[in-house]
Amino acid sequence: MSKILVLDRGDTLAEQIRGLSDQFDEAPKITSCTRIGAVGEVLEEDGPFDVLVAGPSLGTRSGLARLRIISEELPEMRMVLAFSRRPDASLRDIVRTGAIDLLQLPVEDADIVESLQRAASLARRAPEPSVIETVATPEPESLEPRPNRPGIVYTISSATGGCGKTFYATNLAWFLHKWTGKSVCIVDLDLQFGEVSTALRLRPKYTIFDALQREDADESDLQAHIEEYMVVHDTGVHVLAAPRDPSEADRITPPDVTRILEAVRNRFDYVLVDTPPALAETVLAAFDLSDLLYVMATLDLPSVRNMSVFLSTLDRLRIDTDNLRLVLNKAETDVGIDIDQVTKLFPQGFESILPYAKEVSRSINLGMPVMAASPDAEISRLMAGGMKLVLPADLQAQVTQETAPKKAGLRRLFGK
Repeated sequence: MSKILVLDRGDTLAEQIRGLSDQFDEAPKITSCTRIGAVGEVLEEDGPFDVLVAGPSLGTRSGLARLRIISEELPEMRMVLAFSRRPDASLRDIVRTGAIDLLQLPVEDADIVESLQRAASLARRAPEPSVIETVATPEPESLEPRPNRPGIVYTISSATGGCGKTFYATNLAWFLHKWTGKSVCIVDLDLQFGEVSTALRLRPKYTIFDALQREDADESDLQAHIEEYMVVHDTGVHVLAAPRDPSEADRITPPDVTRILEAVRNRFDYVLVDTPPALAETVLAAFDLSDLLYVMATLDLPSVRNMSVFLSTLDRLRIDTDNLRLVLNKAETDVGIDIDQVTKLFPQGFESILPYAKEVSRSINLGMPVMAASPDAEISRLMAGGMKLVLPADLQAQVTQETAPKKAGLRRLFGK
């Protein structure tokens, strides 16, 4: 019995193939993966597969690049492309996926059966594969980028502005760099009004837009030179800044975002993506490559309501919410809405509930993350309590010990 993996953001194509099982010479086992970023995990845990069917969601330049990597890592698995329109890419990019067939959707049932049976037959003729590392995306639980594997991507998002995404992204970047000693980069994907450079008081010479002007360069060339377009903060964190002119944002497409993030995560251990308060296609492109997604809200009714709508939309878009963490920021008392009321609305719970703190404004004026500028502040300790969950157990214990409230000794109490 052949095994077929259907990779697409929706399940429509997989259901069509399942409905044709009785038309195959031997009914295949069909597995569906609707989260593009989780394909590595599926290949590793449920494989090996004889055939991979790539649906319309992969019909982009970035999607084809991902398929090419899979094909290079698993050459014994045959690939069939099933797209609703011609991919937004060159013929060379399509050929490099190694696909043996290209189906135009909608497609006749007989054509699907014929194509998949041929692909399965070719897969069975392939020699037994040697042990090959799969293209698994690092699991958040493992927390350390695997050797020779892309770095871990954390994306910070929200449904409304003013929730503190940039504040959280810069602090998480500092936290990861401090406690792991690994390389960290922030990509400012708020393409029109990005504030990462401002929050860290940086003057970048180049931006993400400049990096994308290397139109004639291939992916490996972009990866080799991506650091030239970054600026380095005093803490050691790299930043790829948003465009200077908001009009340049309209010229950056979802495939461009994928190209940038692929290049950055192949050079850095951790990548933090700061996004605008919207579910634009460029933001969804970042979600597809994210290992962990933080969603932020503030303690006010519009923000809480929009967070609920935001999460429902992610669910409808088939974006895996298992790797999603909620953060409630600027929580205050006596504002007409209680924290307990909000937490009951979100059964998955909040990883962190952060107070409104004057230390934050002071740190921004200094151009430093608050966790670096005021490590003993309550907000720094509370953030560390949530952020430490992405670290290995031994480092979590160290963070707990170091960030615990320090008891004042007699000398401090009496000013001696």
